[in-house]
Amino acid sequence: NTKHHTMVRFNHIAAAAALSLLVSNATAFQFPASNRRDAIKDILSKGAIGFGAIVANIDVANALVEGNPPPSKVKSLSEEYRQGTAAMAQSVEAEVLPREAYKQLESGVIYADISKGDGEEVTEGRKVNTQWVLRRSNGYFVDSSAVSDSVPFIFTVGDPNGAIVGLDEGIRGMKAGGTRRILIPPRLAWTQGVDDGKPGPLPAGFGPRQQMRRVMEVRRDVPGEYIFLEVKVSKVR
Repeated sequence: NTKHHTMVRFNHIAAAAALSLLVSNATAFQFPASNRRDAIKDILSKGAIGFGAIVANIDVANALVEGNPPPSKVKSLSEEYRQGTAAMAQSVEAEVLPREAYKQLESGVIYADISKGDGEEVTEGRKVNTQWVLRRSNGYFVDSSAVSDSVPFIFTVGDPNGAIVGLDEGIRGMKAGGTRRILIPPRLAWTQGVDDGKPGPLPAGFGPRQQMRRVMEVRRDVPGEYIFLEVKVSKVR
């Protein structure tokens, strides 16, 4: 039973990762919290091929973002959000990854390499420059470095005041030029808050920060809840 439950839970995680990709391109995918697990199960049953077919027919410019009204035929989302949501839509970061690609650390952090870099390796004590996209576990886009003019998030690996714990753990072993999808339990995320000066990457603006505050306050200990970070390492020193 334990093995079965672990596999079912992992299936849900993989499906949620694929769902985060889908929402970065979709116009009409919004699931109430009560229906989210059923939606993920349904999506998983259709498989990755189904995702590819759906995504191919979706308009990126009208992607759904929490906190904004549903897109209409007359008025789309604000420019900064459309740019952020589409930041990785036309690149290798948009890949649907098979379940086997994901690895889990003892802490509960789960990650999958989207593309492997060929530069310096990220290890303890190294300073890294990263580009990132942040989404909630239901796939909603929250923020990205692209929204802030692609200013990189820079931190020293192992510094408790640098990155949130889940990112600090999940980024290790990457190489410059590589991209990784990291699923972080809220208990390893913004436990110190999302105000300036706290471990990052920090969402910019009241709306995105308030979303993460709600996650940390309300869903911090919910089993299967994850924060999605897609991270590209641009420099290692």
